[in-house]
Amino acid sequence: MRPPGTVLLVDDEAGFRENVAERLQSRGFEVLQAGEAETALALVRDRSIDVALLDILMPGMDGLTLLGRLKTADAQIEVVMVTGQGSVESAVQAMKGGAFHYVTKPVRLAELEMVVQRAMEKARLARQNRVYREELRRRRPAAATGIVARSAAMRKLIDEASRVAASDMTVLIEGETGTGKGLLAEFIHQRSTRADKPFTVLNCGALTESLVDSELFGHEKGAFTGAVEARSGLLEVADGGALFLDEIGTIAPAAQVRLLRVLEGGLFRRVGSTREQPVDVRILAASNQPLEERVAAGQFREDLFHRLLVIRLRIPPLRERPEDILPLADHFLARLAPPGGDPLPIDAESRAALESYRWPGNVRELAHTMERASFTAAVEGASAIASAHLGLPEGPPTHGASLSLVEAQKRHIRSVLDRLGGNRQKAAAALGVSERHLYRLIRGMETQ
Repeated sequence: MRPPGTVLLVDDEAGFRENVAERLQSRGFEVLQAGEAETALALVRDRSIDVALLDILMPGMDGLTLLGRLKTADAQIEVVMVTGQGSVESAVQAMKGGAFHYVTKPVRLAELEMVVQRAMEKARLARQNRVYREELRRRRPAAATGIVARSAAMRKLIDEASRVAASDMTVLIEGETGTGKGLLAEFIHQRSTRADKPFTVLNCGALTESLVDSELFGHEKGAFTGAVEARSGLLEVADGGALFLDEIGTIAPAAQVRLLRVLEGGLFRRVGSTREQPVDVRILAASNQPLEERVAAGQFREDLFHRLLVIRLRIPPLRERPEDILPLADHFLARLAPPGGDPLPIDAESRAALESYRWPGNVRELAHTMERASFTAAVEGASAIASAHLGLPEGPPTHGASLSLVEAQKRHIRSVLDRLGGNRQKAAAALGVSERHLYRLIRGMETQ
């Protein structure tokens, strides 16, 4: 079984190290020991460390200096300082320099264990979030190479976002679903002074009220049924970096009050705790509808709205910037091309169809369309993307609600089946569903 995590214990007192190591090992942690800083640095170069316990006063390199060296070697390591009563001020200074917490000697092992568990949870969340962001960059079409912007409206937006990035101001990003609000938030973070710190994402609309509180602010052991241990929230994970709150308009009322406290004073409390903790985090928020509407409906706090409204950026829908459609389509196809290979070209008829379509799902819909077209063209062995591969509704350009989702699905399924000669196995593969699911869809179409 994988251990709960790896702890590096650095202290020149061998007896202290052995006592602490025995306690933590009995709880399942892997513990590495070092009697001085140079040995600790060598271990960090060779091993993956989650939490480091550092004595402040050591011969040679002291704990404060070692803290900086460890953070330079691996910013994801959480550091707990161990200090005597007379050097608490140094420990507080260490926290300002990036330490997670501090404990004083003589150390109570139960207290130390609790602090290590909390630090371990924060380290684990930070590493998971980094993996998540890297996966997003790999899979999201435009994340790795920047934002495709040919239209004047998008170039203006990117200029504004670049200027805002250098500050620590809160940013509210508005735009329809699929326009790329998360991508713009990441663009801002990557060009900020916090770029080497965490970029943490929370989709407020995907969580219930109780889960939003726990995910965002963390909770203490016993705070609610099922809270069997204390847990750091995403605010703590994002400390020093940026927190992107997607679909902020859907966040629960109780969480709105707590978030307002963060924006006003940089303070928060875990669920079930009475102790406020400081946090240094930049808030980037996004909404797919004007927040004024939710304020007017009594669903969003007006004071929180104004706190978020420091900088407001609006991403125009794709139908308002048709100059970007073909460059985006070419960009997505280039990313889908095999390594060292050329992307499939788009024939003239298809390029006209792409430009005339209204794209109610915006850039996300375009990305999925090009992925589907590339796949179906490859299945057929076609030398270019043809209009039939796109699967767009036939007839005049659609205008949002003029074509129902059910009708669009029926037309697309028929188009794919016709193109593949009625072969349901190939059609299911092209549609990304199982043959059984495709059969049920066809039966549903026949009975409607």
